[in-house]
Amino acid sequence: MSYGIHQKALDNIGGWVDALFLSLPKMITPFKPRRNIDADTYEKQIDFYFDQGFIDQPERFFQFSEAVPACKKINENIYEDGKVQVFQFSSQYVPRNPYIRNHYLSYKNNRRGYLVRWTHEDAGRDTVLCLHGYMLGDPKQAEKMFKVRKLYNQGLDVVLFITPFHWKRSPSVSSKKGIFLQPEDVVMTCECMGQAMFDLNTTTQILKAFGAKRIGMIGASLGGYNAGLFTALKDVMAFTAMMVPAVNFSKPLGPDSARLPFTVSPELRQKMNHVWQLHSPLNFLPRISKEKILIVASRGDKLCPFEYVTALCEKWSWPRHYFMNGGHWLILNPKERGSVWYKFLADMDFIEKKVRV
Repeated sequence: MSYGIHQKALDNIGGWVDALFLSLPKMITPFKPRRNIDADTYEKQIDFYFDQGFIDQPERFFQFSEAVPACKKINENIYEDGKVQVFQFSSQYVPRNPYIRNHYLSYKNNRRGYLVRWTHEDAGRDTVLCLHGYMLGDPKQAEKMFKVRKLYNQGLDVVLFITPFHWKRSPSVSSKKGIFLQPEDVVMTCECMGQAMFDLNTTTQILKAFGAKRIGMIGASLGGYNAGLFTALKDVMAFTAMMVPAVNFSKPLGPDSARLPFTVSPELRQKMNHVWQLHSPLNFLPRISKEKILIVASRGDKLCPFEYVTALCEKWSWPRHYFMNGGHWLILNPKERGSVWYKFLADMDFIEKKVRV
């Protein structure tokens, strides 16, 4: 079907809903306290990534450990014919940047990682690993969003990865809840991404120790960004599905919109943008075949702009993709998205063919 006036109208409606959502942080921004930092200190923090060569070779920034940390079960309940379990482990991530290391590690809640597991309790099951969006992560919300029960009843184990600074990892102070993405603190956000990749790799090691057979990954929004980035850094996933994914955070609320307590020179602003984009999936190529990648996006998306999604598809030689009408929140054909996702699962031999949405 050609992209015509009707489809464009639907995309505009979806984009309008996104614009309303984006208007809230823009209205709040003038009333938020500015960072207590001077230009020299901030530039020193930023220059670390240039001095270490991470801007020119971003893959060198990321670090991994293949060790399996002690994993403690902190909660368990009956779920269907199995269990839903919450596990806690110590995150061994140490920020690269020595100038913010102590500050980063001062958030004690974030030094513990978590995963939520809906399991049949026998080894050798294929597992779907779910990556939630920004400011989300509550298991009950994620269970609905990823339709965990449907996946579970198809014989799969399902696991929710908790992104750093989310859910139980959130700071105790409510004003710090959105700390993972900070356009005015590109250094902190860069280290958050580093920890997300480190802990995600640790999670795959834990799941293998649990006896998971194959692990496939699905991420939505920020989770799609993390899924794409991890796929470009490690080749351990049986598949990767990216739903309405973020690909580059430069729009709509990137460093160009940041408010700082000093005048930002054009040179510093450029440096900020370089660090902000260091971890974008657009910097990399996937380490699994494009046949094992699914990208689903909305043409009218204003939160995770469609232009970046098409740029990623082109760079990655057009993996399997499906483009919907609507925006980030308002999707006009959600059943079609479900059909594409379940067909992909079937093609990856994770479920039987022709599973109804």
